[in-house]
Amino acid sequence: MKTLYKTLLLALCILPFQLTLAQIGYSPVVDSLVNLITIETLTTWEEQLTGEVEVIISGQPETIVSRHSNNPSNALAAQFILEQFQGFGLDAEFQYFGSQGENVIATITGTKYPDKEYIICCHYDDMPSGPVAPGADDNGSGTSGVLEAARILAGMDLDYTVKFIAFDEEEQGLIGSYHYANNASSNGDDILGVLNMDMIAWDSNDDYHMSISVNDPSMPLANLFISGMDIYAPLLSHNFISTTASDHSPFWNNGYQAILVIEDWNDFHAFYHTVNDNLQNLNMPFFLEMAKACVGTFASLAMDLTLQLDHEPLTSGNFTGDRVADLIISSNLGIPSGSNAPRLYYQIEEEDFVYLNAIEIIDDTFRFIIPGQPVGTDVAYYFAVQDSSGNLMSTLPYGGLGLNPPGTTPPAELYDYFVGDQIAHEYCTSTIPKTILGNNTTLDTITVNDAGIITDLDVLISISHGNVGDLNIYLVGPDGTEISLSAGNGGTGSNYINTVFDDEAEKSITTGTPPFAGDYQPEQPLYTFDDYEMAGDWILKVHNTAGTEGVLVNYCLTFTYYEWVGIEDQVFATVNLHQNYPNPCRDYTFIKYELTKPSAVRLSIIDFLGRELMHLIDKQEAAGSHALQVNTSDLPAGRYFYRLQTNESVMVKSMMVVQ
Repeated sequence: MKTLYKTLLLALCILPFQLTLAQIGYSPVVDSLVNLITIETLTTWEEQLTGEVEVIISGQPETIVSRHSNNPSNALAAQFILEQFQGFGLDAEFQYFGSQGENVIATITGTKYPDKEYIICCHYDDMPSGPVAPGADDNGSGTSGVLEAARILAGMDLDYTVKFIAFDEEEQGLIGSYHYANNASSNGDDILGVLNMDMIAWDSNDDYHMSISVNDPSMPLANLFISGMDIYAPLLSHNFISTTASDHSPFWNNGYQAILVIEDWNDFHAFYHTVNDNLQNLNMPFFLEMAKACVGTFASLAMDLTLQLDHEPLTSGNFTGDRVADLIISSNLGIPSGSNAPRLYYQIEEEDFVYLNAIEIIDDTFRFIIPGQPVGTDVAYYFAVQDSSGNLMSTLPYGGLGLNPPGTTPPAELYDYFVGDQIAHEYCTSTIPKTILGNNTTLDTITVNDAGIITDLDVLISISHGNVGDLNIYLVGPDGTEISLSAGNGGTGSNYINTVFDDEAEKSITTGTPPFAGDYQPEQPLYTFDDYEMAGDWILKVHNTAGTEGVLVNYCLTFTYYEWVGIEDQVFATVNLHQNYPNPCRDYTFIKYELTKPSAVRLSIIDFLGRELMHLIDKQEAAGSHALQVNTSDLPAGRYFYRLQTNESVMVKSMMVVQ
């Protein structure tokens, strides 16, 4: 990797699970290919690229002591990579630039879409500039990954054209990749995506964290990579960064989707650009997972093993009749009929799943009918789809498994809806007017005694204040979850006048001007409270950062909710699991639960695929209230779940971790 620019961490993008994206599905073919990558094969490449062993180049024994662009040994490395590509049976060539630059390019032409291509790439040159530069991690690791991808995919029948590229002179300013990307753009090359591997073998604390550098136009490619990583390298977790310090950047500048896959940006290589960047300092198990994630994703893209599944989730309400659930399947692959046709699986009150086939197919829309249920019923469901050849399977929500028929193992997250009456009700404070003191925090509480599950929440406030930019306004739920309604907005302007915070408003409070009147989107979404129990104390917190006093004139909450009609007593008779606090959390959170009688208890943190990430409790516990502080500092930002299992029930709630 070239000298680091100062990077900008992307704001965490938390996507609700029901949002649909193109995704890579599980393929037994790709699974078998990925398993050909081993620590032994990666070690062999590293030994040859870093000068640990002699190699045969142009028929002569040579040692690659450095790959710095000004070292004669760099040309040996380029020739070595070219001969490896050719030895796999690939068409390979040099692309020359400048006075001595040599990009090495190998190509497999697609059988279905020869004019559309994917690129997997790296840079092979390294640092420092002295006589010895092993460059094992930077970037022997990425070069080894590209060579493994070429070895494994050579001879495969691929739908799209793929190129395996090792760039030269990255360390001097991305010169080789700029030359390639600029020429590709000038030639009108149809590049669908670029996967750049740079430094993928350092993990000093064995936490298997990695980073993805992405810009906004490349998020679809990043999401595809994440879905491939979850399948073929499930030990890895990721965070997002944005840096232009590697060979994906020239493709961004030319309008192509590209991502950088790199070791955790917060755990950077201690021997970067030194003679100690050697094989002995690599974390080979982590290196293996990174290589599998990249090659698994790239192979899936090359073989067109992707699906897009779209569905508008069914809403809760007083609907006792049959429910229509439409699934739109976008794929270049054939969709089977018969026993392997797309399925909808549903369950009633956590009983066994029942599957349904579509009753109607209109173009790419598959229509399913979930039988009507009486008031008071909770229904959960998911979809499963495979292709006609049985090479690909995916579920919606993502994460289920099973082929022939598809989806027999459900995902960890499910769609669900409740059959019951939705009610809208407004609750207002009775403790106004209330002075907002300068340099102080003012609290006002609405106590909600009605029981219900929230489907929508709006907040109304009126505040008289001459300098509203001094005010930070928050809503705190009964479990301690806190969201920002408006923080520091409005500058030296005055007053909030019957201001309604509503997720469905057309404009954000951050773009409004005081006096704030009408409807605005809050700074953080109120849908954070959707599916929460609404009973309890709802606190409006106004933090005045300066000395000017003001007055809280009004504060109201409007809930849309539905009632549980006996479900709580039936399902949760022996246990009550609370929402974690704080949520979202950063370094720690508290989980609280009550047992009405003694029970064996197992409490754990799990991910979308149901994998246990943290084992918190596994013991017999007495009846009563229990609370546990959980250290979440090692969890990457994202959505997780905590699962409480007792002798009689299993309860799961979601939680968010932010950086």
